[in-house]
Amino acid sequence: MNQILFLLILLSPLCAINQEQFTVYFPTDKSYMVHSSKMKLKTMIDSERIKSIVKIEGYTDSTASNEYNKELAEKRILDIKYYLIQNNIQLDENFSSKAIGEDFNQENEISKNRKVIITYISNINKKITDLKKGEKLALNHLNFQPGTDVFRDIAFPVLEDLLLTLKKREDIHIKIHGHICCALDDWQDLSTQRAMRVLDYLTKNGIDPQRLSHQGHGSSKPIHKLPEENEDQRKNNRRVEIEIVSIKE
Repeated sequence: MNQILFLLILLSPLCAINQEQFTVYFPTDKSYMVHSSKMKLKTMIDSERIKSIVKIEGYTDSTASNEYNKELAEKRILDIKYYLIQNNIQLDENFSSKAIGEDFNQENEISKNRKVIITYISNINKKITDLKKGEKLALNHLNFQPGTDVFRDIAFPVLEDLLLTLKKREDIHIKIHGHICCALDDWQDLSTQRAMRVLDYLTKNGIDPQRLSHQGHGSSKPIHKLPEENEDQRKNNRRVEIEIVSIKE
């Protein structure tokens, strides 16, 4: 029994480092999400950011009775849970939910109190944590507008999780590798520009530049032989990868 308890204590920080939170908001006295929250959650799901859901907590403002607000918070939890399951998001084996209602430190801006907080295990955090020195990870859905270094909307959840991972794991130094598809000659040096764009995002959001480096490879290191045969092969070739350069002990 003591050995099991020791292992749980030992592993809990490793579990926590892979967990992130996302908040969605609700209209007054409703159990469905406001449109902007629903769109952001859908983008997160499409980016494959979420590995599994650990916890869902429901909150309300304080404009009704405590009992009513508990019931409303529970309905909001069920709405989110149903939406996630409908979108093929798994609940963690240790999943839990709790209807908080109005029993918390309320924000002055009342709309911020009508919310559900989703705690989830991040795919990117988990994959990066598992990497060893010299290993690489392709950042799926870190996509750009065609022919440019401008991020598409679906890229931002991926960037946010990469940023959060590097903030938690200050021992990691990475190299960002940019690749393009289709053309044998990267005459615009687009692969370098895209890698640099990722680096800029990280440094502007607080990551020490000394922990980062970048390199563009053009189409010199394709996963699939050029010319690609279909869009899936082109998508795999035009990618951004991160490499673990060093892990401080």
